[in-house]
Amino acid sequence: MTKILSQEEIDSLLTSVSSGEDVEVQKKKVGNKVSLYDFKRPNLISKDQMRLLENIHEGLARNFGVYLSAQLRMIVDMDLLAIDQIMYSEFVMSIVSPGAIYVGDFSDPESKFVLEVSPQLVVFIVERLFGGKGHLIPMVRPISVIEQRIMNRVVERISFEISKNWEPLKKFTTDVNRFESNPEFVQIVSASEPVIVVSMEAKIHNNTSMMNICYPYRWISNILSSPEIQEKVLFGASEGTDDENLMMTRSVSITPVRLRAVLGKGRISIDDFMNLSMGDVILLEGRTREKVSVFAENRLVYTAAVGQTNQNNAIRIQNVITGDEGHENRRLQHKLK
Repeated sequence: MTKILSQEEIDSLLTSVSSGEDVEVQKKKVGNKVSLYDFKRPNLISKDQMRLLENIHEGLARNFGVYLSAQLRMIVDMDLLAIDQIMYSEFVMSIVSPGAIYVGDFSDPESKFVLEVSPQLVVFIVERLFGGKGHLIPMVRPISVIEQRIMNRVVERISFEISKNWEPLKKFTTDVNRFESNPEFVQIVSASEPVIVVSMEAKIHNNTSMMNICYPYRWISNILSSPEIQEKVLFGASEGTDDENLMMTRSVSITPVRLRAVLGKGRISIDDFMNLSMGDVILLEGRTREKVSVFAENRLVYTAAVGQTNQNNAIRIQNVITGDEGHENRRLQHKLK
């Protein structure tokens, strides 16, 4: 459920049920704050998981759009349109017959998926691959055997992009092994099981066409609900490997840090400041024998003594400021400013 109903909205819903009032009328009374929710079909995908699926398939759509543009020698924009949770029977009923339906297998965990491509898009791609101008036919017709063979290379690319974009979460292989034109012959799960349907839109010459990928919910749940994926994606990696720690240590070790030693402080008036010239001397409050503060960027980290080495001015680190001592010194430094 996307929001929690207020007591006023709950009372209004109970009143409408007891009085038989239409829900749309009741929504107008409470200012369109009532959200329809089917308790028989709860949302199984959380918001975090939905964002993760969107990121995966936005990359898939982008990569496949680049591939089609290169193969068809024209601009093809592929966009992620929607990710919906529906029953498998509803997905099958939404497919127009005859269609272009490809059934594939996942290796780990083992499962099947359905790739539905608009027949108009299939005919357009085949015509362009044969050197034609390409046009989206208005009428739906069966895909011939020759067109199926030509589309195999394109479908294999889609299959590759699916496994590639899922790879950061789970490594598996995909294999598209069956073509069907009648959706009633495609049965990867039972009709009452939930599935996740990813809808993508292809824009070609101001014309749009659809492509859908149907995942069984159980397959997605097995991946996203595993402890290692939850820890890696939702909560971040716990510890780095030895190679990652070594690389990080080397990178930090060669990072330059600017040190700044404050020899002392002094106060002068604005008039004296405006009249300063080369050779003027400003009296500092501290003495040369006293310890000076050393800052790394703007953080107080050391105290040091002033001296010379090889006829150069220098400082010698005498104390390292850490923990509460460093916090207190920084607070005093800030207060003195």
